[in-house]
Amino acid sequence: MHLRMIGNELEYAALLDEAKEIALVDPPKDSPEGGRLEIIALLLEKYEANRFLMEKPDPVDAILYRMAELNLKQKDLAEIMGSKSRASELLARKRPLTVEMIRVLHERLRISADILVAPVRPAEDASADIEWSKFPIKEMQRRGWFSSVSEAGKSGEELVRAFFARTSMAASPVLLRRTIQGDTEGSDKFALYAWIARVLIRAREVKRPDSKYASGSLSDEFLRQLAKLSKSDQGPILAKEFLAMKGIILVVEPHLPKTRLDGAAMLDEDGTPVIGITLRFDRIDNFWFTLMHELVHVQRHLGKQGKAFVDAIDGQNVVAEDALETEADLVAAEAFIPRAIWRSSDAYRLKRADAVEQLAEELVIHPAIIAGRIRRESGNYRVLKDMVGQGEIRRLFPDIVWIKESQ
Repeated sequence: MHLRMIGNELEYAALLDEAKEIALVDPPKDSPEGGRLEIIALLLEKYEANRFLMEKPDPVDAILYRMAELNLKQKDLAEIMGSKSRASELLARKRPLTVEMIRVLHERLRISADILVAPVRPAEDASADIEWSKFPIKEMQRRGWFSSVSEAGKSGEELVRAFFARTSMAASPVLLRRTIQGDTEGSDKFALYAWIARVLIRAREVKRPDSKYASGSLSDEFLRQLAKLSKSDQGPILAKEFLAMKGIILVVEPHLPKTRLDGAAMLDEDGTPVIGITLRFDRIDNFWFTLMHELVHVQRHLGKQGKAFVDAIDGQNVVAEDALETEADLVAAEAFIPRAIWRSSDAYRLKRADAVEQLAEELVIHPAIIAGRIRRESGNYRVLKDMVGQGEIRRLFPDIVWIKESQ
């Protein structure tokens, strides 16, 4: 078995069993078995460190989250707490929660007592160092992202704070501590975080309580079955439903200005995988390759809640320098067209439309995917341009307002 970074619980369990078997033999450290055991130990240690690094939700952030959700203001909290000063000091993190306060908040706001008994994070560690004014507030407002929050009398900073409070029980600070990995060069980090928050909010609105994702259950065979859905004109809609049954949420959300973004993969706080796709390029080949690329991140790379992979998939002559991004590209390509078939195909050699159609029929996938691969690998974006399904994806999502802007 080739050793690599552990991506899920199944891989973790397999390596743990192998480590136990090798340890029973007690091989010399300088032997191949001893060296392998040492590497396995390091991989297990790193995975365990990531897996158990989850932060406990902060009580004040939990209160802010529920206030935003219920559209409550500070005066409403003061009424619940029985004192204006008590509510003010609590939100300012200057007052610890008493047993009586925990009881009242649990009863009135329905916040778990387990969350409320956790230590309150000091004010200096919360959000004082976040430059709220740098978020694209006007653009977020233009797109109606603050619609669930009463905007009357609120400053831009207050609107953004309330918006981020909806994304996590640990509110804005935890989201903004989320590790963003992938192609972020040239993108505004505040716009990226805002977009990620929007995707998480929308994902929670459609989350199914009866469909829970099982870590390690995303097999290569599942990816191949998903690839075949591309054959249908309604493929993206079918894929969204197919993934939902697996406990994976797909959200289509247009990107914000100053973000070179095609897709992202992340885990919500309850472990639900969420994939966001921007349809920055409205083409069939771009949609399917982006979706598969992000699913590989879910399958192999998302190991903890605090990480998100963001990707600019479609760029001329883009080369993935990150090892995880390279792996995602390779596995995604394999799910559509196995390498052994690809290299010996007429489509690969001749780059003709009839050969593309023939291979697509054999593999039961959309011809646009093959045409897109030829264009990417050859670097010739003039060839087969009529086969990539330009303008065929956004129309499947009529509820989304597509705002024309520079990419």
